[in-house]
Amino acid sequence: MSTYSILSLDDYSILRLFEHITVMSVASYHELDSRTAICLSCTCRRLRELAMPVLFGRCRQVLGNSVGIASDESLVPCTLWPHIRTITLSCRCVDSYPMEDQWGHDIDKPQDSDVICGALAIPSLCHALHNMPRLSEVVIRPEESHVYGHGLTWETLCGLLSLPHLTRLVLDRIHVCPIPPENTATPLVNPHAPLTCLEYRLPNIRYPYSLSSEVDALDRMLRSFHLSLETLSLPSEPAPLHIVPLLDWPRLRELRLRGIHWTSPHDPIINLFACMPNLRVLSLELMEQASASAIALWPRGFRASYPWPYLDSLSVSHPDPEDEIYEHLPSTMQTLELRPWPHLCIRRWQEVNYEPEQLRSYSPPPSPSVLLRILSRCYMPHLQTLGIEYCSDSTELSLLSHITSNFCLLTTLELHRYRSDGDMEIPMLDIARPLASLSNLRILKIHLDFPGAPAPWYERSGKSYTLYNSALPNGFEHNLLAAATTFVRMLSPSLQEVWQLLYQYFQIRWRIFDVVHDDMIGERKVQMDLGVQYGHEWVWV
Repeated sequence: MSTYSILSLDDYSILRLFEHITVMSVASYHELDSRTAICLSCTCRRLRELAMPVLFGRCRQVLGNSVGIASDESLVPCTLWPHIRTITLSCRCVDSYPMEDQWGHDIDKPQDSDVICGALAIPSLCHALHNMPRLSEVVIRPEESHVYGHGLTWETLCGLLSLPHLTRLVLDRIHVCPIPPENTATPLVNPHAPLTCLEYRLPNIRYPYSLSSEVDALDRMLRSFHLSLETLSLPSEPAPLHIVPLLDWPRLRELRLRGIHWTSPHDPIINLFACMPNLRVLSLELMEQASASAIALWPRGFRASYPWPYLDSLSVSHPDPEDEIYEHLPSTMQTLELRPWPHLCIRRWQEVNYEPEQLRSYSPPPSPSVLLRILSRCYMPHLQTLGIEYCSDSTELSLLSHITSNFCLLTTLELHRYRSDGDMEIPMLDIARPLASLSNLRILKIHLDFPGAPAPWYERSGKSYTLYNSALPNGFEHNLLAAATTFVRMLSPSLQEVWQLLYQYFQIRWRIFDVVHDDMIGERKVQMDLGVQYGHEWVWV
């Protein structure tokens, strides 16, 4: 029998082997597996050199707070710079300090709300980033959320955007220019490799929602990169939407806006974003007050031409049944989501305890009859993913029957259903029965608004907070398991997972039930993967 050495493989094959081992170790979550590639790389010089880009292609740099500036020794060693393609920068800055008031009570004293991250502004970090020849992606994500504000100066932002090979910049929970730049501020110059992806994420609940300096900085960035951007994700409040229709967006494929629905500009969305002919993903997760009208991308009677021939994913919160857009969506659509943002359960459970008073009144989810009117106008025979949210009424079964008849190729269905006032029963069989004909359905994500669902951990009453028991109510886990079992038994054998929303420990997550076949009894049943660590047993909403 012939024997072969791994060294007989060519470089390409060895590199693919390292990549496969790395991917599998991440998927398994086991520390032993994560060391497999490292151990293999230590066997000889050739394998070590080939493994370096795989082992160190993604790197996380932790930085000290703005008072204790990080030293050069704390940065990633320069020997690894040639291999880094993606770097995540995490600062440990704090934005409040524990103190005592005049009565001896513990309080947090915030810093200036215009606090600037000094850790991300150190010259040695800028030098290191500019000397990473393969660096194409930078993610900035503070280790802690900053209630009182935390951000980058214009000069720091310009330094990041001038990286020669940067194609993706993610700013996660860190503000852009919380203070205005000086009049002699550094001009923004297009890098040699234009930016293709800009993702700017801020907490849903914050104060203030936007600053004039932040709007101005985003304005400059969009004017500089609109020709190269392919993915753009922004909070709606500081987004300079007034300049969007004035610019060309020839390469933009994905646009995501999240936040409070803007009041200016007044142009309909179909007109506002008509300059994006290659758009494929449009996500409008917009928070509406109770007095606001539904969101119509193409208001009835407005004269326009449909501008997005390649669109295959649309997400609209608070959809308008009179919206003309649904009659013109391509038949090749893959994803359609019609649901409030945030989900009603999130507003009930969590965010309502912290959001400003002016946002306490919000629009309820639509009725099944409204969703039925919208979906009846859509011709999407190839739809793969559908997400809906509604308050149940007598037309619910008609809606579910329409979905199974007209979107028979669905592989993922997300359904958030809320009980009518005073209704304590959930007709599980009636909900599952119409869905049984979805022969390709693999993932069912469902929220059934069970009576006795966990209450918020904190509840605000005036200026005081009440602590609730973080444990799940008795029998609640049984309700989740029973619901998952019912759907598995009644739905198509193609079903692989049932996801259910659960509120626990002040967080909202998906609880995932896997579908398995019990050979002993010849039936399918559900179970959680007990071999998965607690942190990976959940998937963030």
